[in-house]
Amino acid sequence: MRPFASLCLALLSFLAASPASAIRVDGTTVILPIVGRFPGVPPSQWRTDVFIANHYSPVVTVTATLYVIGGSPIVRTITINPFSAISLPDITLNTFGLSSAAGQLELKAVTSIEARARIFNNGGTAGEFGQNVPGLGIDTLRHQGFLYGLSGINGNRVNIGIANPNATSITVGLSITDQDNNTLYSTTIALQPHETQQYNDIFTRYGITPQAGVQVEFSGGISIFYAYASEVRNDTGDAIFIFGTSPNS
Repeated sequence: MRPFASLCLALLSFLAASPASAIRVDGTTVILPIVGRFPGVPPSQWRTDVFIANHYSPVVTVTATLYVIGGSPIVRTITINPFSAISLPDITLNTFGLSSAAGQLELKAVTSIEARARIFNNGGTAGEFGQNVPGLGIDTLRHQGFLYGLSGINGNRVNIGIANPNATSITVGLSITDQDNNTLYSTTIALQPHETQQYNDIFTRYGITPQAGVQVEFSGGISIFYAYASEVRNDTGDAIFIFGTSPNS
C-alpha cells in the first residue's frame, strides 16, 4: 500500500475511535451566580426565569437556595420527573416570594442536574431583551475567571461580577487590562460565604477611558468561584452574558 494511502487510513481509524466531546456543565451542585428581580438603568426592569433538567430515570428533588444580597438565605424544594425539565418563570417572585431582590442561586440534588437562567429586561417600549446565564456544576469551577473582548464604546457598558460558592470567605484579585495587557485597574476583593458582588459600568466606576477589547481577570489562589460579565446596550438594555474561563488554572 502506498504511504499516503496508509496515512489516510490511519487518520480515519483514529477519528473513528475518538469520542466526540462536549462541555458538561451539570453536577449534583449547580451554581447560578446571579438571579434577581430589580430595576436597572432606567427604564430597565430585570427579571429571571430558571430552567432545570433531570437527565436520569429517578424522580429528583432539588434543594434551591437563594443567597439574597443583603438578606437571609431562602430555601425551597423542587421535584423534577425522570428525563424531564421544569421552568420557573420570574423565580425571585414566584418561587421565593420576593418582589425585589438578587443573589446567588445554589441548586443541589443527589443526582446530576443541569440548569440555566434567562435574565431579561422587560422595562423598555421595544419589548423584552434577555441574556442566557449557564449554571455551572461546582466541580467545573476553577480559581481563575478570564473575560476578554469587552467593549465600553459604541453605545455599550460593561458590568462584571463574581460569585463565591464556598461556605468560607475568599479573597481574589481583580485585574483590568487593555487588549495589549496594559494595566487599567487592579484591586483585591473579599467575598463572604455564598456572596455575589457585581460591579456595574466598570469604565465609569473605575475611571477607565471607554474602549474596546478590554480584558478582565479574577484570580483567587486555591479558591474556586464563578466570574462573569454582562455587556449591555445603553439604548435598548439588550445584554450579552459571558462567563469567565480558566486557561491558566
